Amino acid sequence: MTTTKTMTTENNPSTVNSQLTTDSDEISLKELIEKLQQFWSYLLSNRKIILLVVFIGGLIGLIYAYLQPIKYVAKMTFVVEEGSSSGGSLASLAGQFGLGAESEHAGGVLSGDNIQFFLKSRSLIREVLLCKIDSNKGVNLADYYIEIKNRNKINLESNQNILKSSQNLVFREVKNGVFTRYQDSVLQLIENDIVNNSLTIEKASVRSSFIEVKVTAVDEYFAQFLITKLVETASERYLESKNKNKLSNLKSLEKRADSLTIILNGKTLSSAISQQSLIDANPALKVSAISSEISSREKSLVAGVYSEVIKNLELSRSLLNQQSPVIQIVDQSTFPLEKIKISKLKTAMFSSLISGLLIIVYLLVLKWVKSQLAS
Repeated sequence: MTTTKTMTTENNPSTVNSQLTTDSDEISLKELIEKLQQFWSYLLSNRKIILLVVFIGGLIGLIYAYLQPIKYVAKMTFVVEEGSSSGGSLASLAGQFGLGAESEHAGGVLSGDNIQFFLKSRSLIREVLLCKIDSNKGVNLADYYIEIKNRNKINLESNQNILKSSQNLVFREVKNGVFTRYQDSVLQLIENDIVNNSLTIEKASVRSSFIEVKVTAVDEYFAQFLITKLVETASERYLESKNKNKLSNLKSLEKRADSLTIILNGKTLSSAISQQSLIDANPALKVSAISSEISSREKSLVAGVYSEVIKNLELSRSLLNQQSPVIQIVDQSTFPLEKIKISKLKTAMFSSLISGLLIIVYLLVLKWVKSQLAS
């Protein structure tokens, strides 16, 4: 019987391998548990250091949240309603004067994703920054922005001296849009800060045409004024770009109508004088009758041309109003604005958690390095 068992074991190598693997797994698991116990004991022995670091981390987070200023959020939602492109024979007639509607597929400044680039364009933001917010003192938005940053001791892009040295920098003294190199650099810093940290533009949904503009700032009045003036200026520029050619042709027709009015008035006066001369003239003379006839004919000709120009002018105005887009404000935030304040409790807890994880990793790495050096 004994011999049989021995032969069975020797002739079955898979059984031997299975036993060795099982023993190896048991040893590895046992070693792992022992290692974890050692690490736990090591951390417990350093619990004072861990608790101190966690406390300091939470305190730092609390101080950070306390020092962060309250931010205000101004929002505005609008939609662009394009003018009617249909007009039948009127549109065909208007096309002769350059007033025809553009193709339906032609992209506009505020169409699609163009709005995000247009509202964040540096030229548009600079124009808004130079707008007056106080007509009496002549203070513009750029001056007020610098005052806000100095008041809250906030530096632009970690530049420690740019705002402090620009306390006396007054952009209202700029004439004809000509800036010094230093003034231009300050304006660029302000523009970058607004584009990267304050201004957010997004669509309500992929298929929706509603556009929401959001401005976040540490000053309530600045946020509201910036968003209002930004959308207002963008709307004006959009309407100008859409109607530039139409307005140019319309002004040309108005100028022609004014010129014809002056000519018609002159011809009317000349015809009246000729008629009066004809009454008082010697019946034997035929020259006066010819002169009167010529004046009347010229007056009728000018009056006919004037009538056609006035008719085309009114038609052009009607089509321009019909085809002009409309920027419709759907919703706009009012005072008091929504406030954003960092939670002191959440910030302290998060900072404590990160600090605790970092000190634990540091202690474990330090123990591992020491064990490697010892071996």
